[in-house]
Amino acid sequence: MLSLLRNPWVIFTVLIFFSPQVLAQEAPEDTSKSGLFFDPDNGALDFSAFLNTAKGFLPVGGLITEPAVGYGGMLGLLFLHDSLENRAQKVAESNPNGTLKHLPPPSMTSVMGFLTENGTWGGGVYHLGVFKEDRIRYTGGLFYNNMELEYYGPGGDFRLPMDSVSYTLEGFFIVQQLLSRVADSNLFLGASYKFMSLDTRFDFNLDFEVPEWFPPLERNIKSGGASIIAEYDSRNTVFTPDTGMDFITQMTFFEEALGSDRHFFKAYANLRGWVPLQRSFVLGMRVDANFSDGDTPFFMLPFVDMRGISLSRYQGQYTLATEAELRWDVNRRWSLLGFVGSGWAASDQMSDYVLKDGHMAGGTGFRYLISRVFGIRTGMDFAWSEDDFALYFTTGTAWGQK
Repeated sequence: MLSLLRNPWVIFTVLIFFSPQVLAQEAPEDTSKSGLFFDPDNGALDFSAFLNTAKGFLPVGGLITEPAVGYGGMLGLLFLHDSLENRAQKVAESNPNGTLKHLPPPSMTSVMGFLTENGTWGGGVYHLGVFKEDRIRYTGGLFYNNMELEYYGPGGDFRLPMDSVSYTLEGFFIVQQLLSRVADSNLFLGASYKFMSLDTRFDFNLDFEVPEWFPPLERNIKSGGASIIAEYDSRNTVFTPDTGMDFITQMTFFEEALGSDRHFFKAYANLRGWVPLQRSFVLGMRVDANFSDGDTPFFMLPFVDMRGISLSRYQGQYTLATEAELRWDVNRRWSLLGFVGSGWAASDQMSDYVLKDGHMAGGTGFRYLISRVFGIRTGMDFAWSEDDFALYFTTGTAWGQK
Protein backbone atom coordinates (compact mmCIF):
# COMPACT_ATOMS: atom_id res chain seq x y z
CA MET A 1 0.00 0.00 0.00
CA LEU A 2 2.77 2.47 0.90
CA SER A 3 4.27 1.93 -2.54
CA LEU A 4 1.37 3.88 -4.01
CA LEU A 5 2.84 7.09 -2.62
CA ARG A 6 6.47 5.99 -2.95
CA ASN A 7 7.25 8.43 -0.14
CA PRO A 8 5.19 8.54 3.09
CA TRP A 9 6.26 12.13 3.89
CA VAL A 10 4.11 13.42 1.04
CA ILE A 11 1.10 12.51 3.22
CA PHE A 12 2.26 14.90 5.92
CA THR A 13 3.34 17.84 3.80
CA VAL A 14 0.80 17.98 0.97
CA LEU A 15 -2.08 18.80 3.30
CA ILE A 16 -0.10 21.59 4.95
CA PHE A 17 0.99 22.98 1.59
CA PHE A 18 -2.61 23.29 0.39
CA SER A 19 -4.11 24.25 3.76
CA PRO A 20 -6.33 27.35 3.36
CA GLN A 21 -5.20 28.58 6.75
CA VAL A 22 -1.58 28.56 5.61
CA LEU A 23 -2.19 30.04 2.16
CA ALA A 24 -4.35 32.80 3.63
CA GLN A 25 -1.43 34.07 5.69
CA GLU A 26 0.82 36.76 4.26
CA ALA A 27 4.45 37.15 5.20
CA PRO A 28 4.60 39.97 7.73
CA GLU A 29 6.84 42.97 7.26
CA ASP A 30 8.61 42.14 10.52
CA THR A 31 10.12 38.76 9.59
CA SER A 32 11.32 38.21 13.13
CA LYS A 33 7.66 37.51 13.97
CA SER A 34 6.87 35.39 10.93
CA GLY A 35 5.20 32.60 12.92
CA LEU A 36 5.12 28.87 12.23
CA PHE A 37 4.89 28.93 8.44
CA PHE A 38 7.46 31.51 7.34
CA ASP A 39 11.23 31.79 7.55
CA PRO A 40 12.21 34.34 10.23
CA ASP A 41 15.25 35.34 8.15
CA ASN A 42 13.47 36.48 5.00
CA GLY A 43 9.72 35.83 5.35
CA ALA A 44 9.66 33.03 2.74
CA LEU A 45 7.13 30.21 3.10
CA ASP A 46 8.87 27.68 5.37
CA PHE A 47 7.47 25.00 7.69
CA SER A 48 10.59 24.46 9.82
CA ALA A 49 9.11 26.04 12.95
CA PHE A 50 5.86 24.11 12.54
CA LEU A 51 7.61 20.78 11.99
CA ASN A 52 9.94 21.46 14.90
CA THR A 53 7.16 22.09 17.41
CA ALA A 54 4.29 19.97 16.01
CA LYS A 55 2.85 17.50 18.53
CA GLY A 56 -0.42 15.66 19.07
CA PHE A 57 -3.12 14.92 16.50
CA LEU A 58 -2.77 16.22 12.94
CA PRO A 59 -5.07 15.57 9.95
CA VAL A 60 -3.07 14.37 6.97
CA GLY A 61 -3.75 13.79 3.31
CA GLY A 62 -2.04 13.03 0.04
CA LEU A 63 -2.52 12.49 -3.67
CA ILE A 64 -1.99 9.17 -5.44
CA THR A 65 -0.79 9.34 -9.05
CA GLU A 66 0.52 5.80 -9.57
CA PRO A 67 -0.27 4.59 -13.14
CA ALA A 68 -1.00 1.07 -11.89
CA VAL A 69 -4.15 2.19 -10.03
CA GLY A 70 -4.91 5.64 -11.45
CA TYR A 71 -5.43 8.94 -9.68
CA GLY A 72 -6.74 8.99 -6.14
CA GLY A 73 -6.28 10.30 -2.65
CA MET A 74 -5.42 9.37 0.90
CA LEU A 75 -6.79 10.79 4.16
CA GLY A 76 -5.91 10.01 7.73
CA LEU A 77 -5.04 11.12 11.21
CA LEU A 78 -1.46 11.33 12.49
CA PHE A 79 -0.48 11.47 16.15
CA LEU A 80 3.00 12.78 17.00
CA HIS A 81 3.97 11.47 20.43
CA ASP A 82 6.61 14.17 20.88
CA SER A 83 7.97 17.15 18.96
CA LEU A 84 11.33 17.13 17.20
CA GLU A 85 12.38 20.10 19.31
CA ASN A 86 11.61 18.38 22.60
CA ARG A 87 13.12 15.05 21.52
CA ALA A 88 16.35 16.73 20.38
CA GLN A 89 16.61 18.71 23.62
CA LYS A 90 16.24 15.55 25.74
CA VAL A 91 18.93 13.73 23.78
CA ALA A 92 21.34 16.67 23.95
CA GLU A 93 20.85 17.03 27.70
CA SER A 94 21.60 13.35 28.24
CA ASN A 95 25.01 13.64 26.56
CA PRO A 96 27.94 14.73 28.75
CA ASN A 97 28.92 17.71 26.58
CA GLY A 98 25.37 18.66 25.63
CA THR A 99 25.86 17.91 21.93
CA LEU A 100 23.39 16.23 19.60
CA LYS A 101 24.99 13.44 17.56
CA HIS A 102 21.79 12.19 15.95
CA LEU A 103 18.55 14.08 15.35
CA PRO A 104 15.99 11.49 16.46
CA PRO A 105 12.64 11.43 14.65
CA PRO A 106 9.53 11.59 16.85
CA SER A 107 7.47 8.50 17.54
CA MET A 108 4.25 8.63 15.53
CA THR A 109 1.04 6.68 15.01
CA SER A 110 -1.26 7.07 12.02
CA VAL A 111 -4.61 5.77 10.78
CA MET A 112 -5.31 6.24 7.09
CA GLY A 113 -7.43 5.16 4.15
CA PHE A 114 -7.13 5.59 0.38
CA LEU A 115 -9.24 5.33 -2.78
CA THR A 116 -8.37 5.58 -6.49
CA GLU A 117 -10.32 5.99 -9.70
CA ASN A 118 -10.05 2.34 -10.80
CA GLY A 119 -11.78 1.09 -7.62
CA THR A 120 -8.68 0.34 -5.58
CA TRP A 121 -9.18 1.09 -1.87
CA GLY A 122 -7.72 0.23 1.48
CA GLY A 123 -6.49 1.49 4.80
CA GLY A 124 -4.64 0.63 7.95
CA VAL A 125 -2.83 1.69 11.08
CA TYR A 126 0.91 2.33 11.30
CA HIS A 127 3.27 3.06 14.22
CA LEU A 128 6.90 4.19 14.34
CA GLY A 129 8.47 4.02 17.78
CA VAL A 130 11.88 5.59 18.46
CA PHE A 131 13.53 4.65 21.77
CA LYS A 132 16.75 5.11 23.74
CA GLU A 133 17.97 8.25 21.97
CA ASP A 134 17.30 6.78 18.51
CA ARG A 135 19.21 3.59 19.21
CA ILE A 136 16.12 1.41 18.69
CA ARG A 137 13.44 1.86 16.03
CA TYR A 138 10.25 -0.18 15.97
CA THR A 139 7.86 -0.24 13.02
CA GLY A 140 4.49 -1.97 13.04
CA GLY A 141 1.47 -1.90 10.79
CA LEU A 142 -1.82 -3.62 9.98
CA PHE A 143 -3.37 -2.95 6.56
CA TYR A 144 -6.35 -4.10 4.51
CA ASN A 145 -6.66 -3.40 0.80
CA ASN A 146 -8.67 -4.22 -2.30
CA MET A 147 -6.35 -3.60 -5.26
CA GLU A 148 -7.45 -3.58 -8.91
CA LEU A 149 -4.28 -4.36 -10.85
CA GLU A 150 -2.92 -5.59 -14.17
CA TYR A 151 -0.88 -8.76 -14.66
CA TYR A 152 1.67 -8.58 -17.49
CA GLY A 153 3.17 -12.04 -17.09
CA PRO A 154 6.58 -12.99 -15.70
CA GLY A 155 8.37 -11.95 -18.90
CA GLY A 156 10.98 -13.86 -20.86
CA ASP A 157 9.42 -16.79 -22.71
CA PHE A 158 6.26 -16.53 -20.58
CA ARG A 159 4.24 -13.88 -22.38
CA LEU A 160 0.54 -13.16 -22.59
CA PRO A 161 -1.21 -12.95 -25.98
CA MET A 162 -2.31 -9.42 -25.00
CA ASP A 163 -0.66 -6.61 -23.07
CA SER A 164 -2.15 -7.47 -19.66
CA VAL A 165 -4.97 -9.18 -17.75
CA SER A 166 -6.95 -7.55 -14.94
CA TYR A 167 -7.06 -9.09 -11.48
CA THR A 168 -8.10 -8.22 -7.93
CA LEU A 169 -5.87 -8.57 -4.89
CA GLU A 170 -7.80 -8.37 -1.60
CA GLY A 171 -6.86 -9.11 1.97
CA PHE A 172 -4.76 -7.97 4.91
CA PHE A 173 -1.11 -7.92 5.86
CA ILE A 174 0.88 -7.31 9.04
CA VAL A 175 4.40 -5.93 9.41
CA GLN A 176 6.58 -6.00 12.55
CA GLN A 177 10.15 -4.67 12.42
CA LEU A 178 12.86 -3.83 14.96
CA LEU A 179 16.18 -2.10 14.18
CA SER A 180 19.05 -1.31 16.54
CA ARG A 181 21.86 1.19 15.99
CA VAL A 182 25.37 -0.26 16.34
CA ALA A 183 27.13 1.90 18.97
CA ASP A 184 27.22 5.51 17.73
CA SER A 185 27.69 4.51 14.09
CA ASN A 186 25.42 4.97 11.07
CA LEU A 187 24.80 1.20 10.93
CA PHE A 188 21.47 -0.38 11.92
CA LEU A 189 20.87 -4.13 12.27
CA GLY A 190 17.56 -5.80 12.86
CA ALA A 191 14.81 -8.22 11.89
CA SER A 192 11.20 -8.19 10.79
CA TYR A 193 8.18 -10.44 10.40
CA LYS A 194 5.51 -10.14 7.69
CA PHE A 195 2.26 -12.03 7.28
CA MET A 196 -0.38 -11.61 4.62
CA SER A 197 -3.57 -13.39 3.66
CA LEU A 198 -4.66 -12.31 0.20
CA ASP A 199 -7.31 -13.48 -2.27
CA THR A 200 -6.44 -13.23 -5.97
CA ARG A 201 -9.20 -13.20 -8.59
CA PHE A 202 -8.58 -12.91 -12.32
CA ASP A 203 -11.07 -11.74 -14.91
CA PHE A 204 -13.19 -14.83 -15.59
CA ASN A 205 -14.09 -13.62 -19.08
CA LEU A 206 -10.62 -14.40 -20.39
CA ASP A 207 -10.91 -14.77 -24.15
CA PHE A 208 -7.71 -16.76 -24.67
CA GLU A 209 -6.44 -20.22 -23.84
CA VAL A 210 -4.87 -19.96 -20.39
CA PRO A 211 -1.26 -21.25 -20.52
CA GLU A 212 0.00 -23.81 -17.99
CA TRP A 213 2.23 -21.28 -16.22
CA PHE A 214 -0.66 -18.85 -15.66
CA PRO A 215 -1.63 -18.44 -11.96
CA PRO A 216 -4.89 -20.01 -10.70
CA LEU A 217 -7.88 -17.85 -11.61
CA GLU A 218 -8.97 -17.67 -7.99
CA ARG A 219 -6.97 -18.51 -4.90
CA ASN A 220 -6.25 -17.53 -1.30
CA ILE A 221 -2.55 -17.21 -0.55
CA LYS A 222 -1.03 -16.97 2.92
CA SER A 223 2.57 -15.82 3.21
CA GLY A 224 4.52 -15.50 6.45
CA GLY A 225 8.18 -14.58 6.41
CA ALA A 226 11.04 -13.52 8.70
CA SER A 227 13.74 -11.10 7.56
CA ILE A 228 17.20 -10.04 8.61
CA ILE A 229 18.04 -6.42 7.78
CA ALA A 230 21.17 -4.27 7.66
CA GLU A 231 21.20 -0.56 6.83
CA TYR A 232 24.00 1.99 6.65
CA ASP A 233 22.80 5.59 6.48
CA SER A 234 25.20 8.56 6.31
CA ARG A 235 22.84 11.05 4.61
CA ASN A 236 22.96 14.61 5.90
CA THR A 237 19.14 14.45 6.08
CA VAL A 238 16.64 11.64 5.61
CA PHE A 239 14.36 13.97 3.64
CA THR A 240 16.15 15.55 0.64
CA PRO A 241 19.84 14.63 0.96
CA ASP A 242 22.67 16.77 -0.42
CA THR A 243 25.46 14.36 0.52
CA GLY A 244 25.98 10.89 1.91
CA MET A 245 24.70 7.43 1.13
CA ASP A 246 22.04 4.97 2.22
CA PHE A 247 22.56 1.23 1.73
CA ILE A 248 20.01 -1.32 2.87
CA THR A 249 19.88 -5.06 2.32
CA GLN A 250 17.25 -7.53 3.43
CA MET A 251 16.74 -11.29 3.16
CA THR A 252 13.30 -12.79 3.84
CA PHE A 253 12.52 -16.48 4.35
CA PHE A 254 8.92 -17.61 3.85
CA GLU A 255 8.31 -20.94 5.56
CA GLU A 256 5.35 -23.07 6.70
CA ALA A 257 6.50 -22.69 10.32
CA LEU A 258 6.10 -18.91 9.91
CA GLY A 259 2.53 -19.13 8.60
CA SER A 260 3.27 -19.45 4.88
CA ASP A 261 1.48 -21.99 2.68
CA ARG A 262 4.47 -22.11 0.32
CA HIS A 263 8.24 -22.05 0.59
CA PHE A 264 10.18 -19.24 -1.10
CA PHE A 265 12.94 -16.70 -0.53
CA LYS A 266 13.35 -13.02 -1.39
CA ALA A 267 16.30 -10.66 -1.09
CA TYR A 268 17.19 -7.15 -2.18
CA ALA A 269 19.99 -4.62 -1.93
CA ASN A 270 19.36 -0.91 -2.45
CA LEU A 271 22.08 1.74 -2.72
CA ARG A 272 21.43 5.47 -2.93
CA GLY A 273 24.14 8.12 -2.93
CA TRP A 274 24.31 11.92 -3.25
CA VAL A 275 27.35 13.98 -4.26
CA PRO A 276 27.48 17.82 -4.36
CA LEU A 277 29.18 18.72 -7.65
CA GLN A 278 29.21 22.47 -7.15
CA ARG A 279 27.48 24.86 -4.82
CA SER A 280 24.27 24.68 -6.87
CA PHE A 281 24.30 21.10 -8.20
CA VAL A 282 23.70 17.75 -6.49
CA LEU A 283 24.05 14.41 -8.28
CA GLY A 284 22.04 11.47 -6.97
CA MET A 285 22.50 7.86 -8.01
CA ARG A 286 20.68 4.65 -7.14
CA VAL A 287 21.07 0.94 -7.85
CA ASP A 288 18.41 -1.59 -6.80
CA ALA A 289 18.86 -5.35 -7.14
CA ASN A 290 16.13 -7.89 -6.29
CA PHE A 291 16.09 -11.68 -6.23
CA SER A 292 13.46 -14.34 -5.61
CA ASP A 293 13.66 -18.11 -5.45
CA GLY A 294 11.17 -20.90 -4.87
CA ASP A 295 7.38 -20.93 -5.18
CA THR A 296 6.96 -17.15 -5.06
CA PRO A 297 3.38 -15.87 -5.56
CA PHE A 298 3.10 -14.03 -8.87
CA PHE A 299 2.18 -10.71 -7.23
CA MET A 300 5.27 -10.89 -4.96
CA LEU A 301 7.81 -11.40 -7.73
CA PRO A 302 10.40 -8.60 -7.94
CA PHE A 303 9.51 -5.78 -10.33
CA VAL A 304 11.20 -2.74 -11.82
CA ASP A 305 10.32 0.20 -9.56
CA MET A 306 11.02 3.50 -11.31
CA ARG A 307 9.28 6.80 -11.96
CA GLY A 308 7.40 6.58 -15.25
CA ILE A 309 7.00 2.78 -15.16
CA SER A 310 3.79 1.28 -13.79
CA LEU A 311 4.29 -0.89 -10.71
CA SER A 312 4.64 -4.60 -11.54
CA ARG A 313 4.77 -4.03 -15.29
CA TYR A 314 8.19 -5.71 -15.62
CA GLN A 315 8.58 -8.69 -13.29
CA GLY A 316 10.97 -11.58 -12.95
CA GLN A 317 12.97 -13.66 -10.52
CA TYR A 318 15.74 -11.10 -10.87
CA THR A 319 15.37 -7.36 -11.38
CA LEU A 320 17.90 -4.56 -11.59
CA ALA A 321 17.23 -0.82 -11.72
CA THR A 322 19.68 2.06 -12.07
CA GLU A 323 18.87 5.76 -12.07
CA ALA A 324 20.68 9.10 -11.94
CA GLU A 325 19.19 12.44 -10.91
CA LEU A 326 20.73 15.90 -11.20
CA ARG A 327 19.29 18.72 -9.09
CA TRP A 328 20.04 22.37 -9.82
CA ASP A 329 19.31 24.77 -6.99
CA VAL A 330 18.32 27.85 -8.98
CA ASN A 331 18.17 29.93 -5.81
CA ARG A 332 17.83 29.36 -2.07
CA ARG A 333 14.29 27.98 -2.37
CA TRP A 334 13.61 26.70 -5.90
CA SER A 335 15.25 23.79 -7.70
CA LEU A 336 14.95 22.08 -11.07
CA LEU A 337 15.91 18.47 -11.69
CA GLY A 338 16.23 15.90 -14.41
CA PHE A 339 16.46 12.12 -14.07
CA VAL A 340 17.01 9.09 -16.29
CA GLY A 341 17.35 5.39 -15.64
CA SER A 342 16.83 1.88 -16.88
CA GLY A 343 15.48 -1.35 -15.44
CA TRP A 344 15.91 -5.01 -16.34
CA ALA A 345 13.91 -8.12 -15.44
CA ALA A 346 15.07 -11.73 -15.88
CA SER A 347 12.52 -14.53 -15.60
CA ASP A 348 14.77 -17.50 -14.83
CA GLN A 349 18.40 -16.62 -14.12
CA MET A 350 20.77 -13.68 -14.03
CA SER A 351 22.30 -14.68 -17.37
CA ASP A 352 18.96 -13.69 -18.95
CA TYR A 353 19.88 -10.04 -18.44
CA VAL A 354 20.51 -8.41 -21.80
CA LEU A 355 21.76 -4.82 -21.77
CA LYS A 356 19.75 -3.80 -24.83
CA ASP A 357 16.54 -5.11 -23.26
CA GLY A 358 16.56 -2.46 -20.54
CA HIS A 359 13.38 -0.44 -20.01
CA MET A 360 14.26 3.24 -20.07
CA ALA A 361 12.47 5.95 -18.14
CA GLY A 362 13.24 9.56 -17.35
CA GLY A 363 11.80 12.99 -16.83
CA THR A 364 12.04 16.33 -15.14
CA GLY A 365 10.65 18.08 -12.10
CA PHE A 366 10.89 20.95 -9.66
CA ARG A 367 11.25 21.37 -5.91
CA TYR A 368 10.59 24.05 -3.30
CA LEU A 369 12.60 24.08 -0.06
CA ILE A 370 9.66 23.89 2.30
CA SER A 371 11.83 23.44 5.41
CA ARG A 372 15.28 25.00 5.45
CA VAL A 373 16.16 23.60 8.89
CA PHE A 374 15.30 19.96 8.08
CA GLY A 375 16.24 20.06 4.39
CA ILE A 376 12.79 19.08 3.09
CA ARG A 377 12.03 19.85 -0.54
CA THR A 378 8.60 19.28 -2.06
CA GLY A 379 7.39 19.47 -5.65
CA MET A 380 6.38 17.44 -8.68
CA ASP A 381 8.03 15.00 -11.10
CA PHE A 382 6.93 14.35 -14.69
CA ALA A 383 8.16 10.98 -15.98
CA TRP A 384 8.01 9.14 -19.32
CA SER A 385 8.82 5.58 -20.36
CA GLU A 386 8.19 3.47 -23.45
CA ASP A 387 4.73 2.58 -22.12
CA ASP A 388 3.55 5.24 -19.68
CA PHE A 389 3.50 8.87 -18.62
CA ALA A 390 3.06 9.71 -14.96
CA LEU A 391 3.29 12.66 -12.61
CA TYR A 392 4.22 12.40 -8.95
CA PHE A 393 3.86 14.70 -5.97
CA THR A 394 7.13 14.25 -4.13
CA THR A 395 8.28 15.34 -0.69
CA GLY A 396 11.82 14.50 0.33
CA THR A 397 13.58 12.04 -1.94
CA ALA A 398 11.65 10.24 -4.68
CA TRP A 399 13.70 7.11 -3.95
CA GLY A 400 11.74 5.73 -1.02
CA GLN A 401 12.83 2.43 0.51
CA LYS A 402 10.87 -0.79 0.21
